[in-house]
Amino acid sequence: MKSEINKELIFDHFARKTSPLQRQLIEQWLRTRANEEQYYVWLEEWENNGPQYVAQTEVALQQYSRFLASNPHTDEPAPAPVDTRRPAQERRYGWTWLMAASVVLLLGLGGWLFRDLLRYQTYRTDYGEISTVRLADGSRVTLNANTTLQVPRWGFGNQSREVWLRGEASFAVKHLPDHRRFVVRTDQRLDVVVLGTEFSVYTRERGAKVVLRKGKVQVHYADRNQPKQLLMKPGDQVTLDRRNRLTHQALDQPQLYPGWEDKRFVFDETTLQEVAYMLRESYGLEVEIRDKALANRVLMGSFRADNVDQLLQTISELLDINVVRQGNHVRLSTR
Repeated sequence: MKSEINKELIFDHFARKTSPLQRQLIEQWLRTRANEEQYYVWLEEWENNGPQYVAQTEVALQQYSRFLASNPHTDEPAPAPVDTRRPAQERRYGWTWLMAASVVLLLGLGGWLFRDLLRYQTYRTDYGEISTVRLADGSRVTLNANTTLQVPRWGFGNQSREVWLRGEASFAVKHLPDHRRFVVRTDQRLDVVVLGTEFSVYTRERGAKVVLRKGKVQVHYADRNQPKQLLMKPGDQVTLDRRNRLTHQALDQPQLYPGWEDKRFVFDETTLQEVAYMLRESYGLEVEIRDKALANRVLMGSFRADNVDQLLQTISELLDINVVRQGNHVRLSTR
């Protein structure tokens, strides 16, 4: 059995010659971003070596519709035939037609299910990981931990500049001669539209946030299902909570945001409960705070931490509390 993931095994996978165990190994191998990109390089090579048949589902549907029209089904009882058995050749033809129709349906369904994998290049970061991506139009995106960015594989920069973000990222968008806009789309129905500027976007379960450092940003959002727009200036921060309520404010020290790019953490009257949410989102930690009064205590200031253990140690010293970590579980308590 082949256990090493190489081109030969991937080519066998494309030809549907791999075993269930090999397909499971390939699925695990694809969880790494570099392996995913290599997968599509080999896919293109394999397709160029032997062009595959593209199922024309619309044509097949039209042909089937014409067949039904020329062979209408009625509720009238048909006369009893002398011999209802069809010749063996006709029965084989019927089975062949049915199998061909099934293959066309499966190919069309497979293409529909995996369309996003083919249409978009996906960049991901793990818990505690920060990565910088250079896009085809010259823009730069820095992804915070536990973040996913989807970029169209074809036409990006020429036809449109739209990306999809889940997590948190900092953008340095390049202005193009044709003034083509750059759009960051989120699941919170909050979209950021720019021409060329520097800003950061946060979009997770707790809501969305945009901080503008340079240039101008237009934020598109929905208020009571009504589309609205807001123009941001440098130093502005826009926050959208879970209930889609928008808050617009000017930051006192916008140069400090976002601090995670420099492994710096900025707390501006941030409750310990909010810090617990951040630890879960960025590091995958489950934080336990049994004391409600402790959960409501706030942190102020800006400081650096190279890893999550340094961050926990700093929190312990700032608030004079006990911090106990066991694996991915962290318990915070008063001394």
